[in-house]
Amino acid sequence: IILLIVLIGGALGGKAYFDVKKASEKSYQAIDRKTTAKLPSLKAKSSFSFLFLGVNGKNANDILVLTVNPKQNKTTVLSLNRNIYLPSEATTLKELYGTKGAAGEIDALQTLLGVEIPRYMTFDMRGLGDFVEAVGGVEVQNDTNFISSGYEFKPGTLSLKKADEVKAFLTKVSAPDEDPAKAEASLIDREQTVLIAIIPKMKSVNTVANYKKFVTAFGNTIKTDFVFGNIKALGLNYNGVLGTITKENLKPVETTIDGKTQKILSEALINKAHDRIEAALNE
Repeated sequence: IILLIVLIGGALGGKAYFDVKKASEKSYQAIDRKTTAKLPSLKAKSSFSFLFLGVNGKNANDILVLTVNPKQNKTTVLSLNRNIYLPSEATTLKELYGTKGAAGEIDALQTLLGVEIPRYMTFDMRGLGDFVEAVGGVEVQNDTNFISSGYEFKPGTLSLKKADEVKAFLTKVSAPDEDPAKAEASLIDREQTVLIAIIPKMKSVNTVANYKKFVTAFGNTIKTDFVFGNIKALGLNYNGVLGTITKENLKPVETTIDGKTQKILSEALINKAHDRIEAALNE
């Protein structure tokens, strides 16, 4: 989401540059993490991973590890189920955010997956509709037919343009006899579909024309420990990574812990995630 902001600002002149800088400073939020990870040189166009959290209040709904590789001009997205239980924390990824914030999430995942995650970004999902409006709307694929807040969403390609429409699309809905877990998974998938659909639209004429709205949405919605200098380097050197975006969902397995059914990542899945991230870094 941050990658083209400086380029947009540069296209519009000095005033835009300072608007971007102000929004970046508003979004900056350092965290007190226990693990350490060094951010590689962005000027040298090094590959690196960062944690992206789509949050709503005190819950982390969307938990993604993004690995950007400028040499291959691609981004690999690894999506982790928010209900994954962490025995070391005695809680789930979703609830861990409420108690330990982004620092707790990045510590837990770096330790669990055995990979370095030097930066984080949180995105307040309540502001997702503002981003959609700022880029002039997005097209997404929808698998289910449902009605929410007066909008009917049919299967197929949907064009979402207004914040209220996006909010309705991202409302959890389920039939009376439907498994709640299935309805939740469907909602998370819709959220991530909209998020990913926004990225290529950042180069559009509408985004440039509405850059003030876009920058305002950025400042109000995002918290990150990327400093402004990092963002400038990303905008200049990592533009191409948006060309190819691949996403994989890590599906946990169920087990019984202390008499309760919990979803965990098996050793095989942990190794798979580790290897996938390492491969994305080193390709």
